Amino acid sequence: MQYICRYNIIHIRIMDTQTFTDRYRKAFGEAAPLPLIFGYSDEPAADTARIPGCFLKYVRKAMEGSPVSLCEDNITCGGGKFYAGFTPMPDHVPVFVSEKEKYKATPGLVRNCLETRGPVTAHKRFLNFIRVDKAKSFDGMEGLLFIASPDVISGLCAWAFFDRNDPETVSLVFGSGCSSVVANAARENRINGFRTFIGLTDPSARQWFNENDLSFVIPACRFLDMSDTIDKCCLGGTAGWSRIRSRINAVRQQVPSWAEVTGCAITVCDAEGVILYMNAKSRENHSRYGNLIGKNLMDCHSERSKEIIRRLLETGGQNIYTIRQGETRKLIYQSVWKEDGKVTGLCEISFELPENIPEHTRIFV
Repeated sequence: MQYICRYNIIHIRIMDTQTFTDRYRKAFGEAAPLPLIFGYSDEPAADTARIPGCFLKYVRKAMEGSPVSLCEDNITCGGGKFYAGFTPMPDHVPVFVSEKEKYKATPGLVRNCLETRGPVTAHKRFLNFIRVDKAKSFDGMEGLLFIASPDVISGLCAWAFFDRNDPETVSLVFGSGCSSVVANAARENRINGFRTFIGLTDPSARQWFNENDLSFVIPACRFLDMSDTIDKCCLGGTAGWSRIRSRINAVRQQVPSWAEVTGCAITVCDAEGVILYMNAKSRENHSRYGNLIGKNLMDCHSERSKEIIRRLLETGGQNIYTIRQGETRKLIYQSVWKEDGKVTGLCEISFELPENIPEHTRIFV
């Protein structure tokens, strides 16, 4: 392995992205969302429309498998352009952060913070976010971004601390949501540092994420060493981590073993519509779309179907209907699932119906 930092351009030569994806899934399980590779390039990875407001709202699209490319032209937030490294700091930022958002006591404190911990200038036109299993390589990466629950974050922290005793190995630095992701990693790479970063503690950014989500960023300079220890630390399968891993994958664990081999297709999503589980039949039925775990139902349904899904998740009801695909007729049964009386997601069961279904009257004696 080698790491080269030259003219502010970062190249990483480590395992390929598919090998890392396999190791990450082995460590955290299928239910843990895959991280995003982010970095600068001369060409966009995708044609991303102009983004109203905070660009972090588009991170969800990247997490679901659709690359996102940011640039000065499609980011509308002045702070977002600044923290991504595309423009100088807008004059109003110190006053806005202090007097409007009330995150610092004075504008002077904001200016001082940005003088010592501000973003670095982007060296290329585009900033791309690509889910790791969709990326060809780690080349040009600024960092890996994880949006995850505290259980997953605990595993990432344990991994980061495995080979270092420095108290700042895992750091939480004041800043906006985009700063905690992009600026921290880019700045750390320029000094070839060792820190990783917990983020999304900025209240203004949290509205775009689930209530239990935090971010964890591994800069490219740190990932070089950490990529070699994911199997050696507790993530390799200690008793303590195995219990947490089981909890992360609780939906899969709660599904009985027979569900995997039954003739009907079973698909389970969370309250946001993100797919958590598909049994073998469901994966077979949707194999032409690739791995759908982690993707959102809202991105692959019509407006009418989206409205039904929203209604079910809001009301806790069921939706039952039949469809015909060529010569095949299917029954679709959709129902919410709950934990502690609260709607936690949606379960869909579908199976083929024969043309002539016998009907019997059951008599109880």
